[in-house]
Amino acid sequence: MKCYKSKWIITSTGDILEDMALVVDEGKFVEIIPNQNACEFDEKYVKDLGNSVVTPGFIDMFTQYQYTNLGITKPRGLKNRLKKFFQTIAKKYTFAGVKQDNYCLKWANILSEYFVLDRHEKIQSFKAGLERSVIAGTTCIAQVSKEDKYFEIINKAPIKNYMFFEVFADSSNKSKKKFKELREKVENYVFHKGENTHIGIMLHSIPSVHKKLWELFSKYCRKHNMLLMTRFAESQDEMEWLEHGFSDIDLLHKFMGLRKITPYKRIENPVQYLDALKVLTKKVIAANANYLSDEQLQELANTGVKFVYQPRYSDEICNKKLDFSTVLKYFGRNFGFSTQSFVKNNDFSLLKLAVECNGENQLDLIELLKYLTIYPAKILRLDHITGSVEIGKDADFNVFKLDEGEDYRAIVNKPMPYSTYSKGRKIVKRGELRFNL
Repeated sequence: MKCYKSKWIITSTGDILEDMALVVDEGKFVEIIPNQNACEFDEKYVKDLGNSVVTPGFIDMFTQYQYTNLGITKPRGLKNRLKKFFQTIAKKYTFAGVKQDNYCLKWANILSEYFVLDRHEKIQSFKAGLERSVIAGTTCIAQVSKEDKYFEIINKAPIKNYMFFEVFADSSNKSKKKFKELREKVENYVFHKGENTHIGIMLHSIPSVHKKLWELFSKYCRKHNMLLMTRFAESQDEMEWLEHGFSDIDLLHKFMGLRKITPYKRIENPVQYLDALKVLTKKVIAANANYLSDEQLQELANTGVKFVYQPRYSDEICNKKLDFSTVLKYFGRNFGFSTQSFVKNNDFSLLKLAVECNGENQLDLIELLKYLTIYPAKILRLDHITGSVEIGKDADFNVFKLDEGEDYRAIVNKPMPYSTYSKGRKIVKRGELRFNL
């Protein structure tokens, strides 16, 4: 049993505690007491955090750490260099005449950089993103990937995680095959995952998923009470594909080796497209929705779907993002943030991102922190164990050191915590990890 004394504790329940101490036993908060009562504990089990702020650990709602080192790591060996050469030729041929700011070309650039990395380089890229995210105070993530090797890493990490297995298909037959393969994989991992790991399904996006696959997995997720995630209305190309049945999405599919996918129904409204397939429920998480009208955003919100706000990714790749005020208006407490970005040396600080988005101080600090803690915990259905400083929950928390004369509000200028704890275990101190992946 350990006792942590702090000047301030932001609980994410609405309370701001002053001069209080957290008592942690077997990885859980068991008591919150006045600092002066800490003398009841053996001195060696009391940690005085001094003039500091304790917050719950942060939750990143959409991560793809495998792309962290793109543009930094260069392919090694003749085989990979040749692969890069042929990828470049194929990309130039496929996207001839397409503007450089085109959404599909941007993703082709990302994928061509990624595909030429070998297994070791991909793993190092993944670990780099995970490590930097944890150093920034993240104690729970929702990772999207279709590759088994990342599950093996994340399953051993000392933080909570959701692994959303990504899938897409270009035909009815391939949908049935993909469904069977992923179902078997998921059911196998359910028996081999650690207690920190949870599993969901990621159906890539409307233009990359055949009608049959939407039907199979939406039914499967409802039956097994499983979360389903998807990218949604994130590009102009996607909206044109829905309306006309073709767009530059077809070029991206060709580059990826997929056959042309045609919408099962021509419709300008992607909300109605998926609603007709009975996909949209309270257990679905949609990312971005950059190109929806106000009316469509209201329709989406009315379905109960939860939302991931990815402002950096949307700016960089999608050429458009929703204003923070718009997200607040339509999704209220039903969304969380994602730090995903393809900028070299991406900043994984959720706190810094949230403060930037809240530039006009639409939310006070206490409410803003809830969008990094308890609200995403509820979306991921983990709020019974994390997301707030409460007795009985896991001791996942960050410690921010303050200068003399500062109070808890000063953390808006301190994007990185001094230390981070997961289940009462110190996993970061002074910006350095205290565990190995």
